[in-house]
Amino acid sequence: MLSESERRTLGEIEHALSTEDPKLAETLQGTEMPAARERGRHAYAVLLALTASMGLLALALGHLTGVVACALVAGWTWGSWRLRRDRTTG
Repeated sequence: MLSESERRTLGEIEHALSTEDPKLAETLQGTEMPAARERGRHAYAVLLALTASMGLLALALGHLTGVVACALVAGWTWGSWRLRRDRTTG
C-alpha cells in the first residue's frame, strides 16, 4: 500500500508521462505486470488441482455432495480463469 505522499508522487509522474508522450501513456494504461499475471495463473492452477484432489477423495469416501461441491468450485475456477484470460488477451 502506498502512503499519501507516494500516491501524490506517482500521480505527478503519471501526469508528466501523459503530457510528454500521450501515446505511450495510453498504451501502458490498464496493463498488468507480467509477474502478477503469472501469480494469477498459478493460483488458478493450484485451486483446480486442489479441487480435483478433494473431489477424488470425496468420491473415494462415497460423499456425493462433496463431489458435486468440488465440481462446482472447479467449474467456477475454470470459468473465471477463461474469462480473465480472454479479457487480458483482447
